[in-house]
Amino acid sequence: MEEIYSNRDVPLYVQLKNILKNQILSGALKPGDRLPSENELGQVYKVSRITVRQAINALVQEGLVYRQQGRGTFVASLKLRRRLPRLYSFSEDMLELGLRPSSRVITQRVVEAEEDVAELLHLSGENKKVNEIVRVRLANGDPILVEHTYIPYFLCPDLVQEDLGQGSLYAVLRDKYGLVLVHAFETYEVGSIRKREAEILGCRRGLPAFLIERVAFLKNDVPVELTRSVARGDRLRFTVHLVADQAQIRRRIDFEGDRK
Repeated sequence: MEEIYSNRDVPLYVQLKNILKNQILSGALKPGDRLPSENELGQVYKVSRITVRQAINALVQEGLVYRQQGRGTFVASLKLRRRLPRLYSFSEDMLELGLRPSSRVITQRVVEAEEDVAELLHLSGENKKVNEIVRVRLANGDPILVEHTYIPYFLCPDLVQEDLGQGSLYAVLRDKYGLVLVHAFETYEVGSIRKREAEILGCRRGLPAFLIERVAFLKNDVPVELTRSVARGDRLRFTVHLVADQAQIRRRIDFEGDRK
């Protein structure tokens, strides 16, 4: 059992939080498991009830545990946390969480781009071929989202030969093709998991979902990637850092349909 040391620079509650967090991430504590009571944790780790409460509050804020009135504190299903605005990589996000990222490739082929795809990637004439990649993204073997990615064929003619079941697509684009993505536009809508997606993701049909579309660009504003994702709403969490009185983040709400 890990111990807590009062002579360290790290506060006691942070040490306890990290111990419990490691147990959750390692699978020693599984989703749905109830944590020991505050008194029990205090006795085991020889800390005060206030220290235990601070540690649990920190875990709640990180989305790792949740409280139920009158029942106790339980381990939550791990959620992919994405910090906005930041050009993220699924693999990097998983590694930051201490999880093992992987992918299951469903489709990896060269196709003629449909009109909406060609328009978003600024393709015309004879350069309408794209690498189409459909992957299930997993964390510790647990499916989180389905990604449909389109990348211009003329930029990466050998991309379909790459093993995209492991590692990061962005790393392949950067290291093999010298394509460094520096910014992207991403939109989010609320939807639901359809039948085929439910089968792939191992969840129930109709589960709330995030529908995400991203177009990523090089420094010279050349679009390189279009990705449309369907993500389980119960496994994804977004965080936005808002700064007062600055134009760093702008929020706009678009109302579609008739206005009366």
